[in-house]
Amino acid sequence: MSQYYRFRRGDRVVILSGKHLGAAGVVDSAVFQRTVDWPGQFAPGYHVLLGDGRAVTVRWDQVERLEPE
Repeated sequence: MSQYYRFRRGDRVVILSGKHLGAAGVVDSAVFQRTVDWPGQFAPGYHVLLGDGRAVTVRWDQVERLEPE
């Protein structure tokens, strides 16, 4: 697996930039495809399941581990 993929399925993350800035969610899978904020580019990233039930695709550099409270 590439150095771009720091997280695995089930890891809790927070989105750091873009349309879903600040949203917390759970990694569902690692992908290489277009993302919600860069629809014209393919990039390594993740499918993230948000707390409200939506699933979004974000780039690898748009997420960080969500530390437990």
